[in-house]
Amino acid sequence: MVRRVFFSFHYGRDVWRVNQVRNSWVTSNDREAAGFFDAAEQEKIKRATDEKIRRWINGQLHGTSVTVILIGNETAERDWVHYETKKSIERGNGIVGVKIHSLKDKEGSTDFSGTNPLKKFVVEDGNHVRTLSSIFSTYDWKRDNGRENISEWVEEAAEIADSLSREQQNTVRRRESIRDGLNSDVGAVIFLLITIAILIDEYTDINLRDLIDVSKLQQQSHQSDPFSDHEF
Repeated sequence: MVRRVFFSFHYGRDVWRVNQVRNSWVTSNDREAAGFFDAAEQEKIKRATDEKIRRWINGQLHGTSVTVILIGNETAERDWVHYETKKSIERGNGIVGVKIHSLKDKEGSTDFSGTNPLKKFVVEDGNHVRTLSSIFSTYDWKRDNGRENISEWVEEAAEIADSLSREQQNTVRRRESIRDGLNSDVGAVIFLLITIAILIDEYTDINLRDLIDVSKLQQQSHQSDPFSDHEF
């Protein structure tokens, strides 16, 4: 049986890196790749309406069983990657995240690591809400030897998807808050830390801002944030 995989990615920034993964995937005759288009088609899609783009994505997803999200620096902020992720879960696809920032582009440059898009989505599991990142795995293409292991990652994602019920698949949505998708223990710890910080500020002479080098935190935040999902 041929395994057909949909690749979701930020075209404009990462296509050179993405093609290295695609070429590795399709070297075996039992694999097909969806979600790609050539330069001419890309220009046509960029001028299309949102409805036409959605129809194109839905058509590409047809017949696939796993969606591989190729994660570069800006991928997590791309609206079409969000759409592809949600539609993939709704139709029962497995998901696997693959970080590709360490691959070189056509200029020979690597990129900064970006946010994992799977952290931005949740599904309801009974009385709990779980992030997709807690359900499906994310790997680093270079560090985890994607060339040798991607087929295993894809099969793992397909098996996990089979364990999700139709009801769970239909609950997939974007996270509404930082607490959304955290288990009760983690949420309780965060609430306790916030409460302690408030009490320290209210009843002591300690200035927490003086204890924390805010400028360094801001600098680290700027370095780690994405600059702003396929870009059309």
